[in-house]
Amino acid sequence: MALSRNQLHYIIMTVIYDELVDFSTSNKSRERDARELISEMCGQPYEEVDDFVKNMVIVSLSKYGIIRDAYVPFLKNWKWERLPLLTQAILLMSYSHYYFVEKSDKRVVINIAVSLAKKYIDIKQSQFINAILDGVIN
Repeated sequence: MALSRNQLHYIIMTVIYDELVDFSTSNKSRERDARELISEMCGQPYEEVDDFVKNMVIVSLSKYGIIRDAYVPFLKNWKWERLPLLTQAILLMSYSHYYFVEKSDKRVVINIAVSLAKKYIDIKQSQFINAILDGVIN
């Protein structure tokens, strides 16, 4: 069964979040890597997973420093490291989506991010994400 685009975005966010948690806790003896988690969440072997999911996760994680640095000037009174990890995951995913993976409409990328934040974080973080993305994505 094919997964919807919303389900794919949820999977991408979750895998990036999982990697951020591992990175922040310096978990060197991880039980599974991103490929295994992607495969498990999609319910199919990694090789058969939608390329969009694989590309989004790979780009978001491999370009972490570049993406983080792009957000820093827009984080008024905030430091990237102090943002909740789920917020970081959504911001990484959104930047990758717009600049590296698919040149989607700015409003679409922001809407996806805000929808995820409303559903999995809270309204205040969704407003924060909306404002930050509006400045970063041009």
